[in-house]
Amino acid sequence: MRNRNYFSVIVILFVCFGLTGCDPYSGFGCIAPEAHPAVGRARSLSQQQLETAFVEIQKLSAENASKNYETQFTYEEIPNNLAFLNAEVIRVYRTGGPYVILANCFDERIELSLSSLDDKQESITLYWAEPTNENSYLTGSQVLWQREK
Repeated sequence: MRNRNYFSVIVILFVCFGLTGCDPYSGFGCIAPEAHPAVGRARSLSQQQLETAFVEIQKLSAENASKNYETQFTYEEIPNNLAFLNAEVIRVYRTGGPYVILANCFDERIELSLSSLDDKQESITLYWAEPTNENSYLTGSQVLWQREK
C-alpha cells in the first residue's frame, strides 16, 4: 500500500511539472500564429541578411534544379552561411520559388517564401497561421524584402 502511494505522488508530480513546461509553440497541439517567436526572429533580420538569404537559397535552387523536382535541406544540412535563419527546412523546386520553414506545427507553419527566378520582382514573404472557423488554413503575410531585377 505504501509503495502505491509513493507511485501516485511521483505520477502527480511528473504531470504537474510536465504541464508547466508545455510550450504552445512546439510539440503536440502547437500553433503558429503571428505571436510565434519565429515571426519575431524573421522580422528582426536585416535587409542585408534577407538579401543574402535570397541569393544563397537561389544558388541552392539552381544547383539542385536539374537533380530532382524538389530538394529538401533539413536543419543539419542547411549551409553554414544560412545558419542565421535558424530554419528547420529549406525546400527548392525545379519550377517555382523556394521556401524556408522556420517553425513547423503540424499543418501550420511559419515560413519564408522566395520569389521564383522567373518573377520580375525578387522578394521574400513571411507567412504565419491565422485560422478562422470558416477557413482553418488562412494565413497572414508580410513582405520582408524585395527588389526589382
